[in-house]
Amino acid sequence: MPHILVHYAPPDHAFARHLAVQLEQRGMVIWPVPDPGRRSEEPPVDGTSTLAEASHVLIVLSTASTASDAPPPWAPVLEGQAKVILVLYDQCVIPPALSGYPAVNFQGQFLLAFEELVRRLTKTGAPTRPLTIEHPPPVAKRDLLPLRMPAERCWREDRLRINYTLPIILTAGELQTRLPAFLAQVDFELDQVTVKQVRGRRRRRFRLFDPRRADHTITIKRRPGDLRVYYRMTRTQVYHWLPAHYRVLDREAAALYRYLATGQLDGLLEPVQRQARQAILISWSAIAAFWAVVLLLLYLIAR
Repeated sequence: MPHILVHYAPPDHAFARHLAVQLEQRGMVIWPVPDPGRRSEEPPVDGTSTLAEASHVLIVLSTASTASDAPPPWAPVLEGQAKVILVLYDQCVIPPALSGYPAVNFQGQFLLAFEELVRRLTKTGAPTRPLTIEHPPPVAKRDLLPLRMPAERCWREDRLRINYTLPIILTAGELQTRLPAFLAQVDFELDQVTVKQVRGRRRRRFRLFDPRRADHTITIKRRPGDLRVYYRMTRTQVYHWLPAHYRVLDREAAALYRYLATGQLDGLLEPVQRQARQAILISWSAIAAFWAVVLLLLYLIAR
C-alpha cells in the first residue's frame, strides 16, 4: 500500500513522531509511525521493507543528523522512486547529495511550516485516507487538541462573516449524522441539512452580553481535505464586542473540532463557558468604568 515514510536520525525521534502524528491527523497515510516509547539514542525501525512501497519520503535533517561522519543513512532513499521532501528541523547545512530536493524549513513557527508541507504533499499526490468514524485521527490525549481556532473575519456590506477551517475530513453521511448532536449542545436549531452542508440558527437563550446571544447563523460545509465553518451576523449584533467576545466563538469552533476528533461531548464546552463568563465580566466592567468616569466628571464640574 502506498504510504509516506518519515526518515530520521535517532536524536530527531521526538520531532519525527510529532510530525508523523500531525500528518496522520490531516489524513495522510504514514507508515511506520515512530514508536512513542523508544529512547532517543536507539536507532529507528529499519525502513528497508517499507521504503519499497513508499510513494513519498520525508527526510528529517538537523544539526545532529548532518554532523556525523558515518555514511549518510538516506542513500537508499535516493536510489528509490519515491518523491523526496526535506524537513529542516533546525539551522543545519543541507548535504550536497540532497541539495536538489524541495525543502520545508521548520526553524520558525511549526504550524506555518506544517501547512506548507501538507500543501507540497497534497500537490504531489501523497496517499490519504478519510478521517472517518472507522478511522479516527490518532488523538492520544484530548488536552493536546486546540482550545481556540484561528479566525478569519470579513465584512460584506453590513454583515460580518467569521470563518474557521477545521483540519478534518467527513463523509456526507457523517456530516448529516454527527453534527446535529453538537449543534443541539451549543443551542443551535437546525435550519438546513444537505450532503454538502449543515446550517443552524442560534436560539439566543443566553445571558446579557454573552456573544452567543446575538442573532446569527452557523454553516458547516464539506470541502476537499477540511471543513469550513461560517458564523454570519449583522453589524448591529457585534457593535460593542471586544476581543474577549470573539474568542468565545474561537473556542466554540475548537470545541466542534475536538468533538469530531474524539466523538465525546462530556466537558467539551467548559472552555467556551469560561470565555463567555470572561466576556460578560469585561462588558459589565466597561459599563461600570464608563459610569464611574461620568460621575467623576459631574462631581468635578459641580465643585
